[in-house]
Amino acid sequence: MFDDLMKKYGEVVFRKNDRKSPSAELDDDAESLSCKFIYSQVPAISVVAVEMAKVASDVKAADIRVLFVKPLVYWTRFFIIATAFSRPQIDAIGSRIRDLAEKKYGKVPSGDAKPNSWTLLDFGDVVVHIFLPQQRAFYNLEEFYGNATLIELPSETQPPFHT
Repeated sequence: MFDDLMKKYGEVVFRKNDRKSPSAELDDDAESLSCKFIYSQVPAISVVAVEMAKVASDVKAADIRVLFVKPLVYWTRFFIIATAFSRPQIDAIGSRIRDLAEKKYGKVPSGDAKPNSWTLLDFGDVVVHIFLPQQRAFYNLEEFYGNATLIELPSETQPPFHT
């Protein structure tokens, strides 16, 4: 199974101070990649990323993407990329995501404290990018991380998941 992952995604880069051994990280990554986003099989951190994406959607963010990037980078597992249409909307999205992360998961982000045309919130395993349309098109993270796995977000017609 790991050989298939390596062929598909390339080598995983590890820092010297990673808490888990490389083989344990590969086990976690393989489990995350192999799940078919069925609610009973969602890895815990995937639920966090999806809940953050839902919060962005609730504040009317557009074109929301959740990417599994762990095989490509060593510093995080998931990127959430979303488009906002004004700086106050960026602030509202960021504020609601911060509130969710802190109250429900005890996570406090590092990153931007004030809204800009690109706001980044780093929660460790999940990094949130909130862009104005022009900056999102310019930086085009989806293409830069084109080998990342797109996580299918639940649609409004699917039943909600429970954590």
